[in-house]
Amino acid sequence: MFYRFEFEAEFYPTLERVPFHVRMKLDLVGVRVSLSTWRAFSLEERRALCHLPAETDEEKEVFAAFLAALAETRAGVEAERCPALDPDAWAAASVPDPVAARSEGEGMPVTPAEWGRWAAHERYALYKTALSKDPELFRLALRELRARLCS
Repeated sequence: MFYRFEFEAEFYPTLERVPFHVRMKLDLVGVRVSLSTWRAFSLEERRALCHLPAETDEEKEVFAAFLAALAETRAGVEAERCPALDPDAWAAASVPDPVAARSEGEGMPVTPAEWGRWAAHERYALYKTALSKDPELFRLALRELRARLCS
């Protein structure tokens, strides 16, 4: 499944940017890909990466292997390995410090009840945008997630 966010919808037709759901998969498998490498992939290959699962250990291995093969054949580079992020960083148990700090600083504190109702990919997007240098991205993500709770 490929989860799409409205705040990045302008990139979906061409997938010129790495969508947040793919970024989550990259973080979970411990692989980095530059934007130039991502853009070296065909649209069909980008779509495949969007839709490939990366939840079980076997799925993560397949995702990482496919990405590594694409990086090598399409961009002529080795996929950069890095430590995988622990999904506990955005787990439902409690609002992570970066999200709490950014949301309070924006005057829109995220409550534990909200945090617990969002799906893992939604919490990941909010967590990563909280770490971003772009405060508008965080605001857009938070507004979208809150709107989803109300619908």
